[in-house]
Amino acid sequence: QPASTVAKMLHYKAAAPMVTRRLFSSQQLNPIKWGILSAGRIASDYAKAITITDGAVASAVAARCPTKAKEFATLHGIDKSYGCYHDVINSPEVDVVYIATTADHHFEWAKQSLLAGKPTVVEKPMTLRLADTKELIDLARQNNTFLMEGMWTRCFPAMHKLRQIIAAGELGRIVYCQGDFGWKFPTNNLDDRIWYKESGGVTLDIGMYCAQIGRVAFPSASLKDVRATGTVKNGVDYSVMATVRYQQEDIEAEDGLLQFAVTGAANTEERLVIQGTKGRAILDAPFHVPERLRVSKDQGRGETEEMVYDYPLPNDPFGVWNNPGSIGFFHQINEVGKALKEGRNECDSYTWNDSLEVALIVDEIVDQVRGEGNELSSSGACRQQ
Repeated sequence: QPASTVAKMLHYKAAAPMVTRRLFSSQQLNPIKWGILSAGRIASDYAKAITITDGAVASAVAARCPTKAKEFATLHGIDKSYGCYHDVINSPEVDVVYIATTADHHFEWAKQSLLAGKPTVVEKPMTLRLADTKELIDLARQNNTFLMEGMWTRCFPAMHKLRQIIAAGELGRIVYCQGDFGWKFPTNNLDDRIWYKESGGVTLDIGMYCAQIGRVAFPSASLKDVRATGTVKNGVDYSVMATVRYQQEDIEAEDGLLQFAVTGAANTEERLVIQGTKGRAILDAPFHVPERLRVSKDQGRGETEEMVYDYPLPNDPFGVWNNPGSIGFFHQINEVGKALKEGRNECDSYTWNDSLEVALIVDEIVDQVRGEGNELSSSGACRQQ
């Protein structure tokens, strides 16, 4: 079999969004007003992204330490700061709550926000267990309230284009997906949140970035089973290899496969490949902040036609972020604002059913790798409305 050669290459490059830093609601007309729970690192990145998003403003922040909340508000130009999360949730000056606490407190404060009738965005993972995620979604449905897990990757233009290509059948039937994600954990600091026994570990930290690809590649398939193996360090999952199998809608078709590796032991390439019967799509590194999508279509034995789609991140008025690529939060902030203005309770890019299925996969991986494995209870349970 000869090596594949590119017979033809096409290139599409979108213009980089031009953004301007804006502070305070007085500088915008009827913006969506965000309240932020926590004054930590990811909350800081999110607050920065809000300031460059048209139609959005951070109007309040709360932290357990009032002084820290005040310092955060001053840094990010936020009008109000509080030492109690309830003050943000109950504020009439807040349209939507962003929960950026450590993961072990997501369920508690998302529930309080939903009970107060506040639209809510929860940093991933939405909760630590499928049952808690289901409870929050049921509550949002009962209260007719917006709820979204912050899977910002789904909101990037490159991801939208990938889903369009798959839906149009340009890759044929999807056979398998492969991806990886890894970053070096701080092994010299066992007090870091990554080592928390309940909410730490690599799967609950970054595993969902890979797990969510299954519903992109196999949107009409049913989850069939999850198999995982890995290593444990300091009581949490440290390196994981997982295979997820999907029953295709066409029962005559072979199962679809998602395989991925996540690790806290190394900084990995972080590339995603989706292979179909007619070609393949590649999200170049880092795929969780996707700027480049490459689509190769088979033209015959050993020949392909490649289309490259570039979607640059916005110009960066800050330059320094706690996490690489966090300026891309502005895509998610835009989509949440649009959903709220249209009166929707879900974001199309990452729905409640997406959150449920990914929570099930994450549950299975954590249990299996930490030695508490159990069989997947019901095939396709998360695909049911």
